[in-house]
Amino acid sequence: MSVLGEVLNSLRLMTQLQLLLAFLACTGYALAQGKLIPAKGRRVAGSVAFVAAVGFAFESTEWMHAAMLLAFAVAGLGLFVATTWLISRALGLTARRVAPVAVDGDTSPAALPPPPRPRTPPSRKRPAHI
Repeated sequence: MSVLGEVLNSLRLMTQLQLLLAFLACTGYALAQGKLIPAKGRRVAGSVAFVAAVGFAFESTEWMHAAMLLAFAVAGLGLFVATTWLISRALGLTARRVAPVAVDGDTSPAALPPPPRPRTPPSRKRPAHI
């Protein structure tokens, strides 16, 4: 059997504890990399992910297979993020939108500042021939 076949076979033989540790490792990694929680929470999530990954490898019959599964999980999360980013760029969803700010607390449309004018490139003048 190939190495990849052995890794896939180890997926079938996983216990509930291993599944829980793998889930904690993946979830902790995703939270540590994202901006969903504050910086202190990201540090805690990263620590939980590391401890869960080490526990997952320790509970496995073959630590090398566990390391490969964790690497596949991290690569899969990276591929998901890259695909999502490319799709959002293709659809034009990454443009920053600025909310208008009311002047002096007045919320009527007339009190809002005018939208910024688009920048125009400087015009090129032809050099004068002597």
